[in-house]
Amino acid sequence: MVYSLIQINTLMASNNYTLLDFFGQKKDESNLKQLHSKEVIGELKKQLNEECKTHEWKVVWKSVIDHIDKLLKIDLLEIMMRPWKNYGGLSKYKDAQKYPSDRTYIVPLLEHTISSSHKPEIIIELEPLFKTTIPLTITVDLMLKGFSLEIQAGRIKKIYTGECQGSGLVQCMNVTLLKKELETISLPGIIDLGEGIRIGISS
Repeated sequence: MVYSLIQINTLMASNNYTLLDFFGQKKDESNLKQLHSKEVIGELKKQLNEECKTHEWKVVWKSVIDHIDKLLKIDLLEIMMRPWKNYGGLSKYKDAQKYPSDRTYIVPLLEHTISSSHKPEIIIELEPLFKTTIPLTITVDLMLKGFSLEIQAGRIKKIYTGECQGSGLVQCMNVTLLKKELETISLPGIIDLGEGIRIGISS
């Protein structure tokens, strides 16, 4: 099996590699046409043309498509950190008596998969005439192997990376707008989290 390779060392170093970078911005035109033909979109276009002559539909539709990109600006590192910091097996490192704050601990992680699902919405509203909600579903699977965490004072201070492969889908009303087949993501060997992420704090 052949995987394409994404080099994101520079982006990850500044902690701003997002799902938009992962999926890319290019959407299949045929899929956009399929979305445009949906009843919800047709009703929105009809209402806009009837109620507000000053708004050109092409401009509104382009804004909707552009806004999908904005909704994909979810930090990949944030997706990885969410389950790690709430993992029960790490909670013991919050005990300062057993794990003094002046010491660091390297904790290897077993091979695992992080599945993340997001359901953002685009709301188009022209008060008081109409309000239309366009739902999206974003799913991502990250398969991680050979990762370790550096923990100090109940905080995850560094990530020692290993192998990372990812795949995902962006759908809108059952229309697939973006699809990423399984790809290897090349991460920097160490990701420094500065002051660290406190273990056991949900977001």
